[in-house]
Amino acid sequence: MNTRRTLLKLVSAVALLNAVPASARAARVQVLTGPAFGSTWRLVLPLTNQAAAAQRRIEQVLARVDALMSPFRADSEVGRFNASGQALVSRETAAVTQAALALARDSQGAFDPTVAPLSRRYGFGAMTIAAGRPAGRFGDLRLAGATLSTLCPGLSLDLCGIAKGHALDEVARALDGLDFVFELGGELAARGRHPSGRAWRMGIERPGSDQLQRIFDADGRALATSGDTAQFYEVGGRRHSHVMDPRARAPVGNGVASVSVLAATGMEADGLSTAAMVLGPEAARALLVTRGASALFLMRGPNGLQEVAVNGFSAGSTT
Repeated sequence: MNTRRTLLKLVSAVALLNAVPASARAARVQVLTGPAFGSTWRLVLPLTNQAAAAQRRIEQVLARVDALMSPFRADSEVGRFNASGQALVSRETAAVTQAALALARDSQGAFDPTVAPLSRRYGFGAMTIAAGRPAGRFGDLRLAGATLSTLCPGLSLDLCGIAKGHALDEVARALDGLDFVFELGGELAARGRHPSGRAWRMGIERPGSDQLQRIFDADGRALATSGDTAQFYEVGGRRHSHVMDPRARAPVGNGVASVSVLAATGMEADGLSTAAMVLGPEAARALLVTRGASALFLMRGPNGLQEVAVNGFSAGSTT
């Protein structure tokens, strides 16, 4: 969406196993990579003559989502809404916006697609959205058919907390029929099997290190992680991360170092990881259960990081 800055939130601590060239050669898989949304994408698949076609499909999907939903682009549908407070949008943008608003309601504002100005006040997010605009007012957005509007002057929309997951789903759909694991800026989806016949494997890194906290077999669900180590600074001993609590109107400060969510879709995992980061493990439990997702929280404590698994995340996982 804009390679100069990270458009979609940087996630902390997701590693893709068997995705380095040496491992690829040994495992008879190939690795394709490219830029995406200020970060990167990476595809691992068995040796096949379909790699070039797969890359074209990936690039087409990412370019389309960028053109529709980037708040960095004045010509995107989101950019046009942010400029005028009203815009006609495609079915795709409308569907992602509707999903964002539903999650905002279900999380009681822990996830809020209007929070970007608050991020700007703390030095994060899209510079195209001024810090002085209203923030944390998702209830003032209106979506009627193809018309996105608001009666709140200056209200802006930023789908960064959910659109990358949507792009992950769209890439997985575009690659239907292939065996692969795909990473988009740290979010993961896998289909089929590894060339050896086993399941593809996913890994979760320990925040602030290159060590793996968990390794587990992919089972068709998507994985997304939010954390406070990718973008942060400290003032007076307090960590200010890019993840905002819209209700407190401040960066999250609840002891959550990272939270990894497994959900049926990338869009669901993406949005829920942000909401769960804000809520913390106990408050997020009901939301995760209701939406059929599970999560692994890594909490900061006096003795280092502690795991808190919610809704059966640990089942089938290995440390």
